[in-house]
Amino acid sequence: MSKVIIRGGSIVAPDSVIEGGTVTIENGVIVEVAAGATEIPESCADATVIDATGCVVCPGFIDIHIHGAAGADTMDASPEALYAMARFAASRGVTGFLPTVMSSPLPAMVKACEQAAAFMRAQAVGAGTGRGAAVLGINVEGPFLSQGARGAQPAEGLLAPDMAALDTLLSAGAGAIRCMSVAPELNGALDIITALVRAGVTASIAHTEATYDQTVAAVRAGASLATHTFNAMRGLHHREPGTVGAALTQDGLTCEMIADGVHLHPAVVALIVRAKGSARVALITDAMRAAGMGEGRSELGGQAVTVKGGEARLDDGTLAGSILTLDRAFANARRFAGASLAEAAEMASTTPARVIGLANRKGRIAPGMDGDITILATSGEVVRTIVAGNTVYEGVLKVVNW
Repeated sequence: MSKVIIRGGSIVAPDSVIEGGTVTIENGVIVEVAAGATEIPESCADATVIDATGCVVCPGFIDIHIHGAAGADTMDASPEALYAMARFAASRGVTGFLPTVMSSPLPAMVKACEQAAAFMRAQAVGAGTGRGAAVLGINVEGPFLSQGARGAQPAEGLLAPDMAALDTLLSAGAGAIRCMSVAPELNGALDIITALVRAGVTASIAHTEATYDQTVAAVRAGASLATHTFNAMRGLHHREPGTVGAALTQDGLTCEMIADGVHLHPAVVALIVRAKGSARVALITDAMRAAGMGEGRSELGGQAVTVKGGEARLDDGTLAGSILTLDRAFANARRFAGASLAEAAEMASTTPARVIGLANRKGRIAPGMDGDITILATSGEVVRTIVAGNTVYEGVLKVVNW
């Protein structure tokens, strides 16, 4: 039996922050969360003890919307690309993520879904996928999106709502698709949303020119998420609240939020958190392959991208995803919105887990939950990432073999 004991840190538990507490993980599952750095009994002689004194112990971060990082992209449709993303994500405190498929010609989307599903299965049995964050499913951004609000989604990848195309994608995902984005104003979109919900897939509103009423109709059909809120959607007007107005006021919608200070002004980050509360905000990166690669030229969906000054843009100036990492999003949520540790952890972990249907085992530090832990220095630096009790990224914390 494998046992990991994390002691001495400030544990961000569901109802409180436990100062100097202890978390015990056995066989990948949290079995105890205790106040105080408890003595280690002789029966735990073979346990790995992690001294987290002076650090913050958070539930593992979950990025439900990430296209790529470290020079790799989901659309590369290869295990090597997914492994590169998994390793990079782990170095930024992410314990689980949804590789995100962008709108492309259908065969390319199918291949990307097939490869991500296969990688997820291989990870589950430890079949040569290496260390890194776990793929928890697939996010499909499109192809049923509005041409008028496509942003950096390639025009040739967009389709009118079509049940046959949906069935093709769901089949390629082999049960691993957890989220799909749809523009609700398109003819047939509400039927797509209904079909997604019946299939157990979170339907998200995205890349849309939908009015407030059309967005509310989508919520009634089962849509429960707003993709990168404010970006690539009809904005807020005092006489036509638009997609944004519905996203901020409909309790049935959780809002994705790119808290990088580029996609959203810091004041808008604060606005979203105040309007929705941390239980209905999911921090995401929407990162593309240039994340972690520095400035220069890159690529997204076959389109040239320039990264400069913390921004990734197409040659026409359109924002092309981000180079944000989830540890920075966590810090920015605290800085821009005044979020507490508990609120930031909810937005980075608990809410994303609920959105993708994994709240029963992910997103909280509590007995019975998976042993997915992110340990941060007080500076915000990620010093250890733990997936199912196994360290997949290690910074400066000292490990003691008791």
